[in-house]
Amino acid sequence: MSKILFFGDSITALRKNVTAASELFAARYPRHVIVNKGVGGNDTGLARERFQKDVLDERPDVLIFSFGCNDAAIDVWKGKTTPRLTIEEYLANLQFFIDSMRAIDAAMIFFTPPPMILLDNLKPYYGGEPYLTRGFNFMLDRFIAAAKELMAKEKIPVADVNAAFREITGNDEGKLAAFIPTDCTPTPRDRRSSAASCVRPSRR
Repeated sequence: MSKILFFGDSITALRKNVTAASELFAARYPRHVIVNKGVGGNDTGLARERFQKDVLDERPDVLIFSFGCNDAAIDVWKGKTTPRLTIEEYLANLQFFIDSMRAIDAAMIFFTPPPMILLDNLKPYYGGEPYLTRGFNFMLDRFIAAAKELMAKEKIPVADVNAAFREITGNDEGKLAAFIPTDCTPTPRDRRSSAASCVRPSRR
């Protein structure tokens, strides 16, 4: 019996009316212990602050982790033009997670966040420059590319969720919105009007 721990932001977290990946794992692999430590709104800096308690103290055999949406978010509503964390800070935090897991001989899988859609409930926060001219995913795409490069260097398997969403929908925003109705968290259609749960305003 192994302990598999899911670590991430709202895309990972347990939520009402949504089946999280950790729940699917628990149903498919009942002989293993499945732990979910996703926290909505987390970037890798905030996740690093809770890493000892939420991950290391749990001593998982496998860590399945994902971050990027909140790290790459540009808080236009605050007059910002740069992401909450730099790519260098993001990679340093991911490296910290990797090194810490290797120190306890745990296996790892990284999964990329899905693409985001600038829907009406996000426009008061993110409906300005640089997103209007460069697209809502331009910065997230850079963070994902950097993370994938790091994982390749560290020989860590990547589940490329972002690429899967784009392939399935032909990168069509209308089709993407059917899967991702509130921001970048796959959500049932009956919750289209709910508040943003992934790229939410930062508490920093």
